[in-house]
Amino acid sequence: MGNRKSPDQRFLPDFSLEHTMNTRIFFFSALVASVVSIEPAVAANPVLHPVEAVCIRFDMKGQLMNGTTLRCHRKNGFEQFEVQDIEMGIGNIKQKQKQHTITIGDTVYAIDTATMTGTKTINPMYETIVGAMKGRSPEEFGRTFMASMGFAPTGERKTVAGIECEVYSSSGLGSNCVSADGLTLEQDALGNKMTAVEVSYDGGSDDNYRLFEKIEIRQGPDLSNGLNI
Repeated sequence: MGNRKSPDQRFLPDFSLEHTMNTRIFFFSALVASVVSIEPAVAANPVLHPVEAVCIRFDMKGQLMNGTTLRCHRKNGFEQFEVQDIEMGIGNIKQKQKQHTITIGDTVYAIDTATMTGTKTINPMYETIVGAMKGRSPEEFGRTFMASMGFAPTGERKTVAGIECEVYSSSGLGSNCVSADGLTLEQDALGNKMTAVEVSYDGGSDDNYRLFEKIEIRQGPDLSNGLNI
């Protein structure tokens, strides 16, 4: 995958739905904790990220997990997939995990690529997020979210995977480095670090978005009352 220079216009971090549904400790920007009034129906393909299509490959190193993650989205974040090949655990207690997660609108498919089976779950935060973004650009929504999480620019800039990014820090949540077009290229939290090594503005292959159509899918847990499952 080739690198491309970021445009000059400034954006804030990636608030695509892959972030909102990832409950792993490392991805600390998972849920939007805001109370909003929304309409029952949302746009068919809302703009959830300023970049139309992108793929980022990350190296993950830390106390809890090590390995690689590929994250891609298209249609400005309405469709996403994430492929993880990681080892999780502490000390001698470790477990390898290979998982393929697909998000299309409010629907999340979590696929175990070893057994080629998966679950289908509805993201209960989807309409809340889209409602909160109504009348705002992804950039404006990003600024509000970042401020509510306590993130502020440190003044430091880095080059990660050939792209310049600005470092934001929060006393309780660590730091991340965000490009001018809103891509999170580095995250550091709780002793775990995720660093982009390749960036391509192509969105990835269609097969990775449609894998759920070719395997056995069962209904996942009902998350409408939170994560108490």
